[in-house]
Amino acid sequence: MPGYVLEHIDIEVNHRCNLACRHCSAQAVRRKSVNELTADEIKGILSRAKSMGLRKIGLTGGEPLFDVAKLESIAKFCVDDLRIPLHTHTNGTLVTEEMCRSGGVLTLFESVSVTFLGGDAPTHDYMTRTKMSFERAFRGAAMIAEAGLPLTCYFIPTHGTCKGFKELTEKLRDIGVKRIRAMALAPSGRARLIFGETAPLDDEVRQFEEDLLAAGSRLGIHMEAGNCTRLSMSQLAVLAGHEKCMSGLNRVHIDSKGNVFPCTAASGVKELTLGNLRKNGFRLEEIWFKSEMIKLIRMMHEGLLSKCAECDREPKCQFGCTVNACGTMSEAERQVCPLIKHS
Repeated sequence: MPGYVLEHIDIEVNHRCNLACRHCSAQAVRRKSVNELTADEIKGILSRAKSMGLRKIGLTGGEPLFDVAKLESIAKFCVDDLRIPLHTHTNGTLVTEEMCRSGGVLTLFESVSVTFLGGDAPTHDYMTRTKMSFERAFRGAAMIAEAGLPLTCYFIPTHGTCKGFKELTEKLRDIGVKRIRAMALAPSGRARLIFGETAPLDDEVRQFEEDLLAAGSRLGIHMEAGNCTRLSMSQLAVLAGHEKCMSGLNRVHIDSKGNVFPCTAASGVKELTLGNLRKNGFRLEEIWFKSEMIKLIRMMHEGLLSKCAECDREPKCQFGCTVNACGTMSEAERQVCPLIKHS
C-alpha cells in the first residue's frame, strides 16, 4: 500500500523484568526466554527499517536495563551506524550512577522515561507486586535527573490510585523532573483480564487530570498525553507526534519474539498481530505493506469499512482507540467486528 512510511518502531530488547506489574502489556517475566530476539536480529530488523523511512526508535521490554550489555550494543548501533535517535522506557529500579555518567548507556538516548504506578510506596509496590520498587524507581529517576539527562516520568492511574499522584508530582519537581506524561490503562496483556476492576472510574480520571493540570501550573511541569490518553483527559498537552492515532500508519511495535503489532498498546492484544518476523524470514516490508490486518486497520482509519459505519460504539475505533475497543468488546460485537473476525 503506497503512501505509508514506517517512521517509528518500538522494539522489545528482552522479555525479562525484575518486576511483575499487574497491568503489564508485554506480560514480562523474571526468567530468561529462549525465544528472545538476539541483538544481531534486532539490529538487522532496524537496518531493514531504515531503508523504509525509519526516523525514530524506542528500545523497551520487559525491562531494558535487565540486560545492559544487550541494550548498549543495540543502542550504540542505532546511534553510530543508523544515525537514528533513541528513547527508552525503564521502570527505574535498576538505574545506577554509572549508567548516567558520560559514556554510560542512558546517555545514548534523547529521552528516558521512568514509570510510576502510584503516588506512594504501598500503592506502587502493590501494582508492581515487588517490595521497595517505588523507592528504587524514585532513586533511579533522581539519578537520571541529577545527571541532566532528558527525563520524562510516566503516570499510569488505576482504580483507587489516582489521588496519590498529586503529592508525587511535587516530590518529582524537587529532584528536577520537568516533564510528566499521563498514560491511560489499556485492556491489553495482563491488564485485559482485570480491566473491569483496575481501570479508574470517570470521576477518578477527571480528578486525576485536574490535579495534574493544577500541579503543572503551580510547579512549572509540562503535563502531556498521547492521543489514546487524551480521549479521557483532553485538557493535557498533546504529545508531539501523537495528535491523532497513528497505529499502523507510521509505526509498529515489535515484541521480544518478533511479533509485529500496529502500536505498543496493541502488543498485549493478540487479535491485532500483524505477523511474525521470524516466521517470514525477517521481511518487515512484507508485513508493513501486505499484512491483511494492517490493511484493515488502515481502511478503518480512512473510514472505508462498512461494518465500522454500522457499529454503535462511541467513540468509534476510527476516532478512538482500537486497542481499547478490541479489549472490551462484547461477544456480540466480536462476531461482527471486521478486525476480530479476520484474526
